[in-house]
Amino acid sequence: MQMQGLSLDQAPPYKIPMFYYIIASIYLVTFSICMFIYANGIEGRYYYEAIALTHVLTLGFFTHVMFGSLFQMIPVIIGVAYKKVNIQAKIILFLLNTGTICFTTGFLLTSKILMHIASLCLLLAIVYFVVITFFTILKTEDKNPTVKTFLTALGFLILGLAFGILSLINHNSGFTSRNFADAHISYIFFGWLIMLISGVSYKVIPMFYVTKEYPLFIKNHFYWIVTIIILLLSLFIITNSELVPLFKTLLALSSLIFSLTTIYLLKNRKRPRRDTTINLWYFAMINLSVASVIWIVSIWVNLDINFLLAVTFGLGFAYSIINGMLYKIVPFLTWFHLSSKMIFDAEMSQVIKSKYMKLQYNIYIVSYITFLLAVFFKALIYLASLLFLVSALILCYNIISAFSYYKKLSQPI
Repeated sequence: MQMQGLSLDQAPPYKIPMFYYIIASIYLVTFSICMFIYANGIEGRYYYEAIALTHVLTLGFFTHVMFGSLFQMIPVIIGVAYKKVNIQAKIILFLLNTGTICFTTGFLLTSKILMHIASLCLLLAIVYFVVITFFTILKTEDKNPTVKTFLTALGFLILGLAFGILSLINHNSGFTSRNFADAHISYIFFGWLIMLISGVSYKVIPMFYVTKEYPLFIKNHFYWIVTIIILLLSLFIITNSELVPLFKTLLALSSLIFSLTTIYLLKNRKRPRRDTTINLWYFAMINLSVASVIWIVSIWVNLDINFLLAVTFGLGFAYSIINGMLYKIVPFLTWFHLSSKMIFDAEMSQVIKSKYMKLQYNIYIVSYITFLLAVFFKALIYLASLLFLVSALILCYNIISAFSYYKKLSQPI
């Protein structure tokens, strides 16, 4: 089956991405609870509690969603299927979960044994995923901008993993450890996350939202320009060069260009109808723009605004766009797999009810605003965490209800 350049016949079994999504939503609930318990006592990003909370969100939620999505999207977008995808996905899911749980628990309990187990499991999970995905993508003959961007993102994921493990091994060595941690952050958030999102956007934004294509300059050059900036920045961070502020600024400007371009395309789309997914995309790109500007100001004025950046970039941009992708991917995925079983009663609008999407979105926005206010009134972190917990529970319910919808319709009468 072909649909607007998608190779739907190559799609993996429905349960593979859905298991990743359901587990991811459970981690999101866990993150909300941990925020309520620990966030008010965190005074800096190098606190063990801060590291644990960050990785419940990044490894637990972001990574599970992104891995699950790539298992689905690579065969569909690239047109080349994973080999033995069932066993591969299960092995990676087991290792990724074990690593995530041991990592976060290890930092919360200050257990080096758990940290080392986490390092091994995460190393195996991520390297295994990157290798099978890299060689699957290489099989395609069409090396278009999305393919090149995906390959670049995978490369940065490996680099981010390497520097993350180096930082973990040397986490008591002060300056060196922090340098490795800063390089790790650059590779993961800009090299992996933004690069992956940009590659997906080149396909998803024009297709699902009926916009113009991204400018050729961005599609053909964004990935290698950002690659050069990140690699030089990481080198300068490790060597404590005076050029670090300049290259941080260039990286922020690159992100700003991408976000403003996406906002422009969405604003001028051919079908101006608004729904929850488009609101989440708008909100994400606005936050990426705001975070980029805030980061530039903090670089040159030397302000300590790590919490504000964490809210605008982490919760405002990264979380919002992944939330929006889930609400676009899951209904389509469910409808497609039911249709492939010759079940034509399925309707995408019924997979996840619109009213529950809107409810979750509205509570998330209120929680986000409360998190921003917590920058000035720290006690509000408790209210913000509770609101985000409610939003996370609704998202979890929405994902599980989609899976239940599929199971109900796919059962023989």
